[in-house]
Amino acid sequence: MSTSRVDLAILGAGAGGMMSTLVGARHGLSIALIDPHFSAPNNLYISGGLFPAAGSRLQAGAGVADGPQAWLDDLRAFAGASVNERIAGAIAHALPRLTDFLVEQCAAPIRFLADVPAPGHGRTRFHSVEPASGRALHTWLRNATAGERAVDCIADAPLAAVSRNAAGFAIEHADAAGRSRRVQARCLMLAGGGFGGNPRMVARYIPEMAHAQNLGAANNDGSAIALAQNFGATLAGMDGYQGQGHTNPDGKTRLGMSLPLLGAVMVNRDGRRFVREDIGPSALAAHVLAQPGQVALEVFDAHIENQLGNHSAYVDARAAGRIIACDALADLAALAGVPAAPLAHTLKECARFAAGAADPLGRHGFAHALRPPYRASWVTGTLAHTQGGIVTDDGARVLDATGTPIPGLLAAGGSAAGLSGHGGDAYLPGNGLAQSFGLAWLAVQSIVAGAQHRYDAHA
Repeated sequence: MSTSRVDLAILGAGAGGMMSTLVGARHGLSIALIDPHFSAPNNLYISGGLFPAAGSRLQAGAGVADGPQAWLDDLRAFAGASVNERIAGAIAHALPRLTDFLVEQCAAPIRFLADVPAPGHGRTRFHSVEPASGRALHTWLRNATAGERAVDCIADAPLAAVSRNAAGFAIEHADAAGRSRRVQARCLMLAGGGFGGNPRMVARYIPEMAHAQNLGAANNDGSAIALAQNFGATLAGMDGYQGQGHTNPDGKTRLGMSLPLLGAVMVNRDGRRFVREDIGPSALAAHVLAQPGQVALEVFDAHIENQLGNHSAYVDARAAGRIIACDALADLAALAGVPAAPLAHTLKECARFAAGAADPLGRHGFAHALRPPYRASWVTGTLAHTQGGIVTDDGARVLDATGTPIPGLLAAGGSAAGLSGHGGDAYLPGNGLAQSFGLAWLAVQSIVAGAQHRYDAHA
């Protein structure tokens, strides 16, 4: 059996895995990026591709005063006691540094998205490619990692075994011809995609989403989490998840999180509101699923639609024919199949709320009264991805039950414990990529610092 030797082996070529690969290669590490499902869509590919970076140079250049502490304050206000304080502060400070690094040293086409507000965020602080798209960000990362000479990409190769030995970790796999190969790595990063595609695990840890569609990658089977447990890792936040309350019922498209902040309202099949729509897309999922038929009609207008040109999720939904467009509200009600009188009454009440009257459901901002021409789309609640997983410290090092780092073992992305839980209410928009990218950056710093420490000790 032939053996290759690297500084870092990464299991999973999603957001955390690819970012660790790129940053690690640029810091002088030799890397094997291994993914048995490399050619299948992963969570980054499916996502909107948005991540916060409070205090980046791009954001500052757009005139937005922000910083890591302001993002932390928003996260803590939104998620309360469920914030994962082991990693939150370090990630808050890592994200703007990583963003500057990507733009200035990797020529990444990252942009600050000044026109993308998000529930729970006191400032606009999202970054992505433009127009924002998980597919486009995924494609750029794939191309960037493929261009690094120190990276060996082992794609779509079934794993035979992953074990620990005196030199670190051994990963055995088959090559394209079926021959056995081994990667010997000083360090191992687990960067799988959580367990949203494992119905038994979802039913065990997140029973409220047991019957919801899985919007994430089908191969998110929890295997990376199980592997970490075999190495002695502990888990946390297993009931945490990102829901998606703006998904079109076929699960192929969604509207995006910004519509309520721009003025959209949601009604059930009776034409009546049932929730304060600005609670966030994750918390919204369970409320939509609780409605008759597990659906809701999201109602907005052409004025709002005109602000969504940089929102790839909405553009895709529009192209797929998921948007109802009418000049008259009665025609909209007829096409949507909801009673016209309750719908008209609902929008009349919302006009009062937009003018300053108090909303009995507790929503604070309505932006403006909806007016013709109108737009609407049916949505349901789905499970975007799980947030619980492997416990790490602020250097992405995996911890055992005593809180001690397991030598050489790291985690990031969907298999690692997220920034906040429990349930879906504590998921602040952007937490998924924030954790994936932030821990990727911190993991590389940990490896480089550890190698330097060993060098200094033997000098």
